[in-house]
Amino acid sequence: MVKKLMIFGIIGLLLIGGCSKKEVSQKAIMPDESPAEAPAVRELEKGELGSGGNVESKRYIAIRHQLVVETTESELPKTWESVNEFCVSIGCDIVESSINKKTSYTPPSGSLVVRVVPKDLSRLLEHINKVGNIVTHTTESEDKTSDVIDVEAKIKNLTELRNRLRSMLATRTGSLKDVVEVERELSRAQSELDSLVATRKALANETNKVAVSIEFRSEQSIAETGAFAPIVSAWHEIGYIFASSIAVAITFIVAVVPWLFLIVPGIWFVPKLVRKLFRKRTH
Repeated sequence: MVKKLMIFGIIGLLLIGGCSKKEVSQKAIMPDESPAEAPAVRELEKGELGSGGNVESKRYIAIRHQLVVETTESELPKTWESVNEFCVSIGCDIVESSINKKTSYTPPSGSLVVRVVPKDLSRLLEHINKVGNIVTHTTESEDKTSDVIDVEAKIKNLTELRNRLRSMLATRTGSLKDVVEVERELSRAQSELDSLVATRKALANETNKVAVSIEFRSEQSIAETGAFAPIVSAWHEIGYIFASSIAVAITFIVAVVPWLFLIVPGIWFVPKLVRKLFRKRTH
């Protein structure tokens, strides 16, 4: 009889332990918080397995390219327009675009700042090389991972706070003063949440797309870049220097003419006055 009781006791303990494990397993499968509320945390927990079995977190890198493109003076406006149209065709985000026509003192120039998805970057560079000559190409990168994780964590916390405040307003168990205070706090939380969401979108735009800044300039001739460059520059400045000299002369004349009405009579009157005084003394 004692043996039977011991056997039934052991079976009961095993059943209790199995139920506990099942309950723990169900809790692990169905967490309380929604994964959609914390994408950055979810990505870091998911990660990617490396060769050594370590979990590598996703990195958010902002990449920027700076290009200097040279072309002839006559072709520069067409080159600038061609790159603009190609960017539109592949869905670039045009951030800034400007063109400066040729003047008497400055050659034509242009600039273009766009954002393009990484897979279309090579197509853009290939098109630029077809219509112009890339003489300078600089690449910069900045790690934005910590900024993204920080913003997403704040979004998660504020979202949970906002949901709790909404639940409190739905029940309306407190006094009128408490309800007004909850509404005020809900408004503040929603405002901060909207600001953080906008910041997250801006970070996504920086890390999901590549920024490309293009400067268009006209090619310089051998005379402008070689040993005779100072002579060519002086020849171009002759007209400006001559006009500047005339301007200085005009300024001088305008400044002196009023004094001539005093100086000329003085030159004629002073000697006569001196001679008259000298004659009086001799007599």
